[in-house]
Amino acid sequence: MNILDKVSVFDLKKAGLINLAVGGINVLIHISVIAGLLPYMWVNGGRTKSYEMACSISASSIVVTLIGMFITLVGAKIIPVKFNRFWGIAFTVLLMAMLPLAFVGVVQQFLGTLFEKCFCSILTIAGFLTSFRIAFEKRWPPKKG
Repeated sequence: MNILDKVSVFDLKKAGLINLAVGGINVLIHISVIAGLLPYMWVNGGRTKSYEMACSISASSIVVTLIGMFITLVGAKIIPVKFNRFWGIAFTVLLMAMLPLAFVGVVQQFLGTLFEKCFCSILTIAGFLTSFRIAFEKRWPPKKG
């Protein structure tokens, strides 16, 4: 049994929904920082020097997360998109290329604040595992001829 067989055991749409929930919680955390409900020193490893800088970082994190959530909707086939062979392979390669970045995110959470170590690390691990499942889905039709 190869890795693709093991990964494919978990339902693709469930992985997508979990990944969307993780993204939604991430957006809520950053909105809470912008709204002043969550101390800005609790995120970004506690290295942010000012509230204004934290707002800027949180706003960009929200945009990146929303783009990722859209990619998840397509990748998990929650929004069905028919790919030809070229675009199916290209989309899969894009998703696989993003996996090391997701892993770096997991490591960063363990190097961050107590809030990031205790709460955000669980989210990023769930996000990484579900992203891994979504990335290894075959999205293209078989080769003709």
